[in-house]
Amino acid sequence: MTDPTYNDFAQVSSCDLADALPRHQFMHYAIHPLWPNMPRIAGRAFTVHCGQGDNLMLHAAIYAAQAGDILVVQANDQYAVSGGNVCAIAQARGITGFVIDGVIRDLDEVVDIKFAVHALGTCPKPGAKKVYIPLNNPVVCGGVNVHTGDIIVADNDGIAVIPKAQASEALAVAVSRRDTDLQQTLAQWQSKHEQNVKDILRQLTP
Repeated sequence: MTDPTYNDFAQVSSCDLADALPRHQFMHYAIHPLWPNMPRIAGRAFTVHCGQGDNLMLHAAIYAAQAGDILVVQANDQYAVSGGNVCAIAQARGITGFVIDGVIRDLDEVVDIKFAVHALGTCPKPGAKKVYIPLNNPVVCGGVNVHTGDIIVADNDGIAVIPKAQASEALAVAVSRRDTDLQQTLAQWQSKHEQNVKDILRQLTP
């Protein structure tokens, strides 16, 4: 079996991956899409750690990452680590999107160019550029340990982090879950669901 591609993972949702991954591989729900109806993104994690009150390393990362990468950023403070120009340059270089445990600015500009950003929110005040931290080291983003090369799937329901070594197995489980859901009608799902609920209640009722 060939290794799955990022396009393969773009065909499954974070919900499809629920059966494939433990809870600790899904980021905290506080990190969310910053504009409505943002398309699902999937790609290789390129990890970035920004110093407290600083945005230097994210600004460096947009020139170091490869096309198709998703920047996964540990920031954890209240200063914007990115703005509209940074997002536009990242988009022009083929970067798929940002996942940031922190905040950005210039949201209207980001919406206009439809660049995918999942983050905690926005703040007008930008960070400084004084702290160097090497790129591609493990980070903690949304409570999940993320390594460069892990696979990110981010959509309206959440953000899944798939360790590279588990990619093939996780994709197979997710595709099976997706196909099962697509192949049954709501009436069929309801029939199974109702019976399952009744069976559980029967077992639990004193």
